[in-house]
Amino acid sequence: MKSNSLQSAIMRRVYYHYALSIFTHTMFWQGVFLSVATLLLAKWLHVASIINNFLSVPVGRVPEYLYNSFFGAISHGEFITAMTLVLAGGVAISVGYRLMHEITPRLSHLSRV
Repeated sequence: MKSNSLQSAIMRRVYYHYALSIFTHTMFWQGVFLSVATLLLAKWLHVASIINNFLSVPVGRVPEYLYNSFFGAISHGEFITAMTLVLAGGVAISVGYRLMHEITPRLSHLSRV
């Protein structure tokens, strides 16, 4: 076997291994899910009307408004939208938690420098 063909065969295996490591990483799939959930929610919900509704609610009543809106959506048959919102929120919290655990040791290391 020639040196170039041997090197290309080895590098092809390295590239395959790298691609597999990316596709099997949980953060990759969480990012894919968040992207798809964002696109679906943007398609199903009108963002400008949500912002206008939030601005029309008095400040102290926002949690009550969110509670009533969420359970009102479920009771009116918008179950898939509500479940997508809950799952996307859960994944977003999980991603934030994982990122903080990855970044915090690095930040403490930088503060020592």
